Amino acid sequence: MNQKGIKKGKKEEEPIRRSNSPFFEEDNDTSDDKKEEESEENTEEETEEETSSKDDNSEQEEINVKGPKKRRNKHAPMETSSKRPVSRFRQVIEIPKSIRQRRDPRFDSLSGKFNEDLFEKSYTFLNEYKKSEIEQIKKQIKKEKDPNEKSKLQRLLNKLQSKFAHEQNIKHKKELKHERKKKELELVSKGKTPFYYKKSDVKKLELIDKFNKIQKSDPKILEKVIEKRRKKNASIKHKYVPFKRRKID
Repeated sequence: MNQKGIKKGKKEEEPIRRSNSPFFEEDNDTSDDKKEEESEENTEEETEEETSSKDDNSEQEEINVKGPKKRRNKHAPMETSSKRPVSRFRQVIEIPKSIRQRRDPRFDSLSGKFNEDLFEKSYTFLNEYKKSEIEQIKKQIKKEKDPNEKSKLQRLLNKLQSKFAHEQNIKHKKELKHERKKKELELVSKGKTPFYYKKSDVKKLELIDKFNKIQKSDPKILEKVIEKRRKKNASIKHKYVPFKRRKID
């Protein structure tokens, strides 16, 4: 068989004819340059894609680091970075609800209603204890020689005495109020219309009772108290008098 019969289905490759013209050489050079430029552009695009993917990965890693890590167990402590400062308003330690919910016994129905009379009867021994404490401090003041310590004890004594007197005064006012209510209930039961005291009337009745008590103890002290109150009331009224009408002593 001839070689021509074997190569019937194939086209004969024609040899590339090169001319000796200078234009042909220039075309070859330009094609090589284009190939090099395309290869450089491809490499630049690949490097840009790699850098962008790295940046995305780094950002995701930073986000994962900044955010709280998932705990293996719900009872396990929360893990955070030590480099980040803890904010003032973030709950660092989780407190259970049983401890978080505070209960004030004064306003809670579970504690029951406050009975003031029963409370005073139950703790009457405190008044005796306060009296004994005042007497003990008085004895210490007499024995003390250091002036600084003596002045401290004197201040403490004055504080306790004023507090005790204030408590007794409040107690006495409550007793007077209870007596007035009792009298009014008796009068209402007889058929009279109920009468309600104003605050100003209550103050007047309290003052009258106070002056009666002082008069029984010592009438001279009563005169001093009345004079002191008169000066106080005069000074209050003197503020509202025009400046030209004021008398200068």
